[in-house]
Amino acid sequence: SMFCMPCPLGQSWLARVLLLVMMEIGWRPIDAIYDSDAKIESARLFGNINAYAYYFTDLLVGTPHPQLVSVIVDTGSSLCGFPCAGCTHCGRHIDPLYDPKKSRTFEKIACGLDCAGACQEGFCTYLESYTEGSSISGFWFRDSVRLGAALHENPPFEAVMGCHLDERKLFYSQKVNGIMGLAPKQRKTSILEDMFSDKRDINTNMFSLCLAEWGGVLDVGGYNRSYLKDDDTQWIPLQQHTRFYSVLLKKLTMGSNVSISSDSEAFGETVVDSGTTFSYFPEHVFEALKSTLSTRCGTGACDATNIDGSCWRLVPGDTTPKRFPTLTLVFGTGSGEVSISWPPEAYLFRRGEDALWCHSFDTNGPSLQTVLGVSFLLHKNVVFDLQNGRLGIAEATCPEYHRPPVAHSITDATAALPREESSHRTPIAATLFGMSGLLALASAGTTCLACGVCDRCWARKSYTSLEENAETSREGTAT
Repeated sequence: SMFCMPCPLGQSWLARVLLLVMMEIGWRPIDAIYDSDAKIESARLFGNINAYAYYFTDLLVGTPHPQLVSVIVDTGSSLCGFPCAGCTHCGRHIDPLYDPKKSRTFEKIACGLDCAGACQEGFCTYLESYTEGSSISGFWFRDSVRLGAALHENPPFEAVMGCHLDERKLFYSQKVNGIMGLAPKQRKTSILEDMFSDKRDINTNMFSLCLAEWGGVLDVGGYNRSYLKDDDTQWIPLQQHTRFYSVLLKKLTMGSNVSISSDSEAFGETVVDSGTTFSYFPEHVFEALKSTLSTRCGTGACDATNIDGSCWRLVPGDTTPKRFPTLTLVFGTGSGEVSISWPPEAYLFRRGEDALWCHSFDTNGPSLQTVLGVSFLLHKNVVFDLQNGRLGIAEATCPEYHRPPVAHSITDATAALPREESSHRTPIAATLFGMSGLLALASAGTTCLACGVCDRCWARKSYTSLEENAETSREGTAT
């Protein structure tokens, strides 16, 4: 596949016409679109650990001409919001700011019993503050929204969202416009509950994430079995009475016989959080994992040389860490156990060049809490089944999609296709995305040139906090 750059006006117009003509005669994109029979909505995901430190999707908001808005997909929080026109302190993002004046269906939420925040001048407002200092504030509104870009053909639904009027730190510097929180039971209303309420188009309270090294797919209402390697989904019960997707992690092993930790209490509460870049373990578990991996591969047994303790340079000619061992996480199911593989292509990530791979796991310090972030989710189809209170995990070949951090935005819904990048990287695409990734990191003041080749200065940790906070405050942290 070829790497697409923003087209000149004439070519962009021609691409739109051709797309519409082809769809009129029955052609459909090969990737997922809305399945009206199974009532499953689908949307492309974009992102990469090194270039973005998060994964995101698009929303089409408003009528009659939907405005394209990019949002981080975060299973560790429940607020869906993005900056709006008139914002007094908002960063420069991929898409133009959402303009309420351009939507006929925009409705500002008035104060009342349904207000999930404070009341100001008769309208419902919010202030979400993060432990490391990031914050977003604005007002709540209701509007028509569609998941993904126009090519997915997902039906519209009505949702309550946040209109940022002030962004600080990471929210100000990030390239993506906003955030879409998909956590359960954190506030009076959420976009996830609004989607599930649309019983005409979605009949199952379930969504799934399939993350590749670059991009992936989000399904709502079910999941796509065609991505699965062997159609064998293993189910883990979700812990009850929690505002997060919590599971019982009991063991961590390397290969088939090397135990890293076999004490379930050593992991503390374990949360699955797509808003966290790496996976974080209590300090003693992390140190044991790092030491065991160093012992296994430090003598060159994995065809790699350790750099700075956290990165590995592969031998000439290798581009994937195929000689590294697979890790296994063992989860409790109440009546038994489920073992989930964590391959080296997930617990390590490609750091700007094909032969340099670094740890995508880190310490959570003295905190007795484990967070399984993006690095754990990679190369799996992960099903969040709220209807049955369980988490499904299967090895998968997830589709890849790219989108440059500085791509020109096309807000017209019919022009969504040229704006999204094709799947499966070429060497040229990889080089250009490495450059654009550095630009994205530099804009946030977090390049690794400033922090060292394998530092964690840019990773998000995380959008979640395991402490119960007031509903009007932000339930997240970040670094």
